[in-house]
Amino acid sequence: MRWGLLIFFRKIVFENRLSLNKEGPLLIACNHPNSFLDALVIGSHFKQPIHFLARGDAFKNPFAKRLLGALKVIPIYRLSEGKEYLALNDTTFERCTEILKEGGIVLIFSEGLCLNQWKLRPLKKGTARIALNAWKEIKMGDDFRVLPVSLNYSSFCRFRKNVIIRFGRAIERSEILSEKSEGEQIIELNKLIYSRLKKGLVLEENDQGVITFLLSNFFLFKKSKTQLIAALKEKQIFLQKRSKLSINKLRGTKQVAFTSVDFIKSVSILLVLFIPASVGLLLHLPLYIPLVRFIKKKTRGTVFYHSALFGASILIYPLYTVIISLVVAVFFGSITFPLALILLPTLALIVLIWLDALERTINFYNLSTTERKEIQSLVFEN
Repeated sequence: MRWGLLIFFRKIVFENRLSLNKEGPLLIACNHPNSFLDALVIGSHFKQPIHFLARGDAFKNPFAKRLLGALKVIPIYRLSEGKEYLALNDTTFERCTEILKEGGIVLIFSEGLCLNQWKLRPLKKGTARIALNAWKEIKMGDDFRVLPVSLNYSSFCRFRKNVIIRFGRAIERSEILSEKSEGEQIIELNKLIYSRLKKGLVLEENDQGVITFLLSNFFLFKKSKTQLIAALKEKQIFLQKRSKLSINKLRGTKQVAFTSVDFIKSVSILLVLFIPASVGLLLHLPLYIPLVRFIKKKTRGTVFYHSALFGASILIYPLYTVIISLVVAVFFGSITFPLALILLPTLALIVLIWLDALERTINFYNLSTTERKEIQSLVFEN
């Protein structure tokens, strides 16, 4: 799974990375901007296996129910799915408490719904209910924590995006005043989770282009990674005021070669890798184009496009590689079969590197020298 994510994403970066080694009992409270990819990105990197809470309507199909159960996914129901299902949430909360009592980790999307937006919506009560139930258990006591996790995607609609995951400071029982009523404790805990999630997010002010630019080019900033999100928020203020129009001239994921040296490097990649990249494109377009069209058609009007594309690619690409390798072996001998198995994914990686260089080169020309210098001064000197 992780190798698929490394291809699907350009960069996956964790701020406060040591949190990946945390052990249960632990409740991960996460924002939810990109459907099932959110769970995959976090769960595939944690040292300890994670149980996930997901929308209940995904469990209506018997096969899907068995599959999701095997993947440690637990259903949670919303009012929009029908009042008759809400009572089942009591079973879900009991199941979560049992997992936590056994030293497990549970992940919940605290907003309660998924929207492809750089915004943090009001939190539902589910996270607080699970946490308060856990703190009541003598067996867990003060060992149980709530860990806020903030996900920042550079794009929701493009292949090869960046994602920056920031782990906030864990919430302990001592931070919730026990003399308050349960309703007041839920409100208090939600406020704490919300504030710590928000601290880890680069949120949309009034221009999405600036966010995409910042999250696509974050690695250029001369700041410690432990301060990365805070640095991006600082830069957002400067760019929003001064260079918004220039940034919106950039195409794709808004990568850009800022300097002449960067430009020469990008052009060199385009020239050196032109032939293998062209071969790679010819071999992969017969799979990529129909697959993208099919997934877009099936997920139109939903937030599941990239999750579905990732899942389909993970399942289909190995089979496609074997088929192409068999065809090569038929024409050029059986000895070429293992070579083709290695060569095809290598060519796919070369295509991705080449396309990144192409985007940086095009965007170099989309900005004037003055605009590039202005953005550089705002980003790198302020």
